[in-house]
Amino acid sequence: MRNQNLTAGSVSTERLFIGPLLHRFFKNGLILTLSALAMRIVGVSFNSFITSKVGADGIGLYTLIMSVYGFSVTVASSGVHLATTRLCAEARDRAHLFAALRRCLIWAGSCGLAVAVGLAVGADFISIKLLQDERCAASLRLLGMSMPFIALSNVLSGYFTAVRKVSRNAASQIFEQLFKIFVSVYLLLYILPGGIEYACIALVGGGMLAEAASFIVALILFLIDSRVMGRTGRAVDCIDRAIPASGHVTPEEGRELTRELFGIVLPVSVAAYIRSALTTAEHILIPMRLRANPATSANALAALGVLGGMVMPVIMLPTALLYSFTGLLVPEFAEANSRGDNARIRRITERATHMTLVFSIGCAGVMYLLSDELGLLLYDNADAGRLIRVMSALIPVMYLDHAVDAILKGLGEQLYSMKVNILDAAMSVMLVYILCGRLGVWGYVLTIYISELVNASLSMVKLWKRVDFRPRLWSWLICPLFCAAAAVAAAGLMPTGGWLGLVLRGIVAVGVYVTLTLIFWGGRR
Repeated sequence: MRNQNLTAGSVSTERLFIGPLLHRFFKNGLILTLSALAMRIVGVSFNSFITSKVGADGIGLYTLIMSVYGFSVTVASSGVHLATTRLCAEARDRAHLFAALRRCLIWAGSCGLAVAVGLAVGADFISIKLLQDERCAASLRLLGMSMPFIALSNVLSGYFTAVRKVSRNAASQIFEQLFKIFVSVYLLLYILPGGIEYACIALVGGGMLAEAASFIVALILFLIDSRVMGRTGRAVDCIDRAIPASGHVTPEEGRELTRELFGIVLPVSVAAYIRSALTTAEHILIPMRLRANPATSANALAALGVLGGMVMPVIMLPTALLYSFTGLLVPEFAEANSRGDNARIRRITERATHMTLVFSIGCAGVMYLLSDELGLLLYDNADAGRLIRVMSALIPVMYLDHAVDAILKGLGEQLYSMKVNILDAAMSVMLVYILCGRLGVWGYVLTIYISELVNASLSMVKLWKRVDFRPRLWSWLICPLFCAAAAVAAAGLMPTGGWLGLVLRGIVAVGVYVTLTLIFWGGRR
């Protein structure tokens, strides 16, 4: 907080969220939430439009291409977002902040350029030998062109997060999403000839141009911000303290910053490379093993498209309301950890875990209730609806795992998180190979369940040992489950059919769940 004297023993520092801290945290979270939710809704709508144009096979091919995209982004970014957020959040003055930022930009630019060259050179080999579909080659080359922009954008995003100017992130992300949709639809409808291959080129090309445009917007916002600080001498506002505008970085301090940067990015990057490579291998294996099953041999890409391209985006839609706040937890925990404020860390952990479970259990109930309507109205696909209903039970585990990972990263336990994620990815590869060939698409569903449960359990145990917080089974789990069941039962009495029925049942379910949750919460207080 600016211009406030806080003593170590004062009541104010003993509370989790107070005054300006509470206002700032939730203001930034609300900005990110609204922008992310808008982007997710637009993204799912865009997915529905694309599905109507290219079908499940086209979505399956695009999902296959995106598996390479995921690994490429991991290598291009190489842990730089986390490094930027932590180094900028811990900077003691403006000079040290921008010295850290310069090092992060150089690292990100180098990694992004290397990946771009690698994809340009190896696109044919990856398409034919690994993906076993030569239609992917042109799309992979376009993907490579976006890597430098993605890497550098990660640095600017980490900076804006660290200095609590998340509205800049929101602006660039909204611009990117809208730009991508506009260009992709234009290319798909008016420029490129028909066919699945060209549809993927349109989607990837639109994404590449959007990444470049988004980076330019973020860079302009950063330059404006840095010039204002340089002209006015205004301190950078970071967490609950002000970073002085004056300062000087000595050569030794510069070398120390470089060591700190690599101390963060190298362990994270190596672990992330391994995990992402395993995840990519898993996604490549899925259509191969589905073809080995008689029930899905003829439509392996379509099956992959239904689960990966239709179901999972819907399941992850509510995370726009969650991930915005959990992303802000990283610098919050980094600051508290650097001060050794264990009491504050414990309180934030308990509050974040509780709120995540309440939110995710409610989302699971709503998804279960509306699964059939969502599958038919969004994709005109009954299989998608059935899979949404099956996957809804996993929502609390998936959402909680993400929140716990954010907390562990803020506490400097990112290496442990990556070890768990590597184990998760390796296990998933093995399970896909074994189960998909025997059970088809249900083998992949079972793989997701097993891997998510193992990952979340290991992360939760580590957090429990690290923070020593007190889980409350009644208020954290039993009450939300009861409220969700009551909400689903009440909304189930409403008429079904069409978008109007979906909206009405959704409103009733959310209203009942929130009301009952507040009643139980008030009773406990």
